[in-house]
Amino acid sequence: MAFVSYPGFAVPEGVRHAPLARRTVRPHPDVLAFVGYSSSIFSAIRTPHGYYLVDAGDDVPGVRDALAEIRRFAPGTLQGIFLTHSHPDHRGGGSIFLEEARGREIPVWAHHAFGSEMQDGRGLERILQTRAGRQFGAGIPDAEYTSNSLLPHFPGGFAGPLLQPNRQIFEGRTRLYADDLAVDLLTVPTETGDHMEVFLPESRVLFSGDAVYGALPNLYPLRGGCWRQAERWTQGIRRLLELDPEAAVCGHNLVLQGRQAVRQAFERCANAIECIVAETLKGMDEGLGPDELACRVRLPEELARDPNLGEFYGAVPFIVREIYVAKMGWFDGNATNVVPLDPWEEAERLARLAGGAAALAAQAQSALAEGDWRWTCRLCDWLLRLGPEHAATARGMKAEALEALSQEILPMAGRNWLKSSAMALREEGQEDAGQ
Repeated sequence: MAFVSYPGFAVPEGVRHAPLARRTVRPHPDVLAFVGYSSSIFSAIRTPHGYYLVDAGDDVPGVRDALAEIRRFAPGTLQGIFLTHSHPDHRGGGSIFLEEARGREIPVWAHHAFGSEMQDGRGLERILQTRAGRQFGAGIPDAEYTSNSLLPHFPGGFAGPLLQPNRQIFEGRTRLYADDLAVDLLTVPTETGDHMEVFLPESRVLFSGDAVYGALPNLYPLRGGCWRQAERWTQGIRRLLELDPEAAVCGHNLVLQGRQAVRQAFERCANAIECIVAETLKGMDEGLGPDELACRVRLPEELARDPNLGEFYGAVPFIVREIYVAKMGWFDGNATNVVPLDPWEEAERLARLAGGAAALAAQAQSALAEGDWRWTCRLCDWLLRLGPEHAATARGMKAEALEALSQEILPMAGRNWLKSSAMALREEGQEDAGQ
């Protein structure tokens, strides 16, 4: 028997991850966007005396290569930098550009609430760092890492110190005249509350940060974080469309050219979020809990087939659970969970029901042999709670199941978490063996 279809994680036929290939795109003669030079897209805007930068990437070697191309594209000096938001993948390459300044102060504009998302995690720095490492696949060897366009690995790559803003933009629409170039800076929250979009009113080019990118919006990152408000996100996307852009440089994967292409991608992204929210709220109102909803809620077929809405990073089940918690809290309405068994007591009783810990381990071994990866993991979780005498066996089985399961789901955040967790279990087993 094979167990390869998971509720809410079924991989559409023919949908696979593709590596992030380097390319430059010119949505306007004076704009050069760099795709694949880092985890995120960054761009140079040519001006009479040099260039302005929108975001700064995160892979230092890739950014150095991009800088060589910028020197040919826009002879002159760096005039300033616009940061669309505070995520590290958009600013870890900034030091390479600042080297060019040779001591000159470079204005770096950002939202006045820049970094507010990180402030919400105060007191959780250690666990959030650990979880971020698992989400992004830190430590997974390059040879074992799935090549993909949302969370790419750059062999030999590394990020520099995070670029910090020195200019604040307050609410609304601020117009700057940067080296005779009109630039509008807009505070329109989407993925984060500190988003600052950049718009060139004369050429109608929009730099939208992570408002839209080439995958289903990631309303919940597995690393953890505060609620990325779905309604705020969709409202922000529709506000950006009011600018009527001719082209849009997105934060990841997409550089859209032509009014119709921009409008279609942005509207479908907003529609996808709204559909997931509506279906989740409908099910919640009918009394369904988060586990049931995560299995049932799916995108409409038309949106599910859209290549720019694939579940390559986040996933509908992740989003559904986050909506439930944000709107209703942790309690699923099941009276059993008002005064539940604690996890260790539950494990002991299940082992007794199975005929003892040895019988439970045998069930886990059978599930593993049958390729029933999820059931293997659940059985191993109970074994791990029964005490150290069962830990080595349970860790080994769970690691094997997680590695196999990681190859059978699409979302990269989920793949990385499963693979990284398997590696951690094996390391714990080696430490136990050495004691």
